[in-house]
Amino acid sequence: MKSAEFSDPEETPGKKRGVSVYLQIVLSILILGCGVALAAYYLKTGPEAKPKKRQASPPLVKVTGIHFGRHQLTVTGMGAVLAAKEINLTPGVGGEIIAMSDNMVPGGFFKENETLVRIDPVDYQLTIKRLQSEIAKAQNDIELEMGNQRIARKEFEILGEAVTPTEKKLMLRDPQLGIKKATLQGIRATLAQAELDLKRTRVHAPFNGVVLSRSVNLGSRISQSTVLARLAGTDQFWLKLAVPADQLAWINFPADDRKGSEVRIFLQEKKRGGPFRTGRVLRPTADVEEQGRMATVYVAIEDPLCLQPGNQQKPRLLLGSFVQAEIAGVELPSVVAIDRNHLREDDTIWLLRGDNTLEIRKVRIVARTLDQVFVASGLTEDEQLIVSALSSPMPGTPLQRMPDDNEQPTEAGKGAISQ
Repeated sequence: MKSAEFSDPEETPGKKRGVSVYLQIVLSILILGCGVALAAYYLKTGPEAKPKKRQASPPLVKVTGIHFGRHQLTVTGMGAVLAAKEINLTPGVGGEIIAMSDNMVPGGFFKENETLVRIDPVDYQLTIKRLQSEIAKAQNDIELEMGNQRIARKEFEILGEAVTPTEKKLMLRDPQLGIKKATLQGIRATLAQAELDLKRTRVHAPFNGVVLSRSVNLGSRISQSTVLARLAGTDQFWLKLAVPADQLAWINFPADDRKGSEVRIFLQEKKRGGPFRTGRVLRPTADVEEQGRMATVYVAIEDPLCLQPGNQQKPRLLLGSFVQAEIAGVELPSVVAIDRNHLREDDTIWLLRGDNTLEIRKVRIVARTLDQVFVASGLTEDEQLIVSALSSPMPGTPLQRMPDDNEQPTEAGKGAISQ
């Protein structure tokens, strides 16, 4: 009982709860601080991860072998088909057209010396008859004058006078006889012209050809200069071909017994195995085009319209056609043909050396075409030409050869490809 009476009145239940909460807070802060300190310690003293160096694999390149051989250069060009012979047909005499050949129509074919047009010959026949009678009269006049001359000579001999040579000619009537003979010669010349005009009333074809256009009809009245038709020869056409001027040296032109280069002429866009005609180079012109600086070469094409029996299955070449052609040029005896895409700056190429490093080498090019270049020196047989692209080509760069389609890739190659 006494102990209860003497207890501290301030020790209440509320005070005890406050102390307990305070202790919990302090303890929590201590625990949290210890955790932070431990974390900081482990972060500072933890093991460091060392970076691993990655092995760089050499770039893969595709190569092809270098091989010397004989190559024939080809000159390509475009051009138009022209007539080798083309004329305006005129008669040479005037008159009325009384007959025309059935082939005298646009597109009609005719043979050399075939009669195409007949002109009324009556006027020329009458002229010939008149001149023939004049010749007979002139011949009689000469005979009569010769008789007079014989009489004059006898009279001169009887007189026996001494005269000058001029007086003697006058007395013997030499001038009169000369006039009669000259008259006869003039009439004969006129007759020959009349007979020639009579022949010209039949207008013949000057060569094998085709009628391009006709200007007259049956019954037309024409003069000697009237254009009857426009004709073109069919035995041969010409191709006026434009080629690069610097490639003229590759073409064989006719000289002595040498023929011109053979030419393949494609009527449509060139296709492998497509239809073509053949021709021969004739000659170059002496100038170049102002635009494009192209030279002009003429090519002869025989029987372009396929009129001969042996050519009837071949394609026909029509006048005015625009065609593509390939000229078989000179042959280079020992060169390397390289695709133009594999030629690098300043006429250099990329080679894969035996130690699998890059070599950049300058070469001497003897000829260039649209697709290829031909190298005569600077290379050796079986060297490896790089045909792949490289982003930063530097001499000595390590490279790795890409296996061919029939080769199994190496382990290193597989790894490089997967990367």
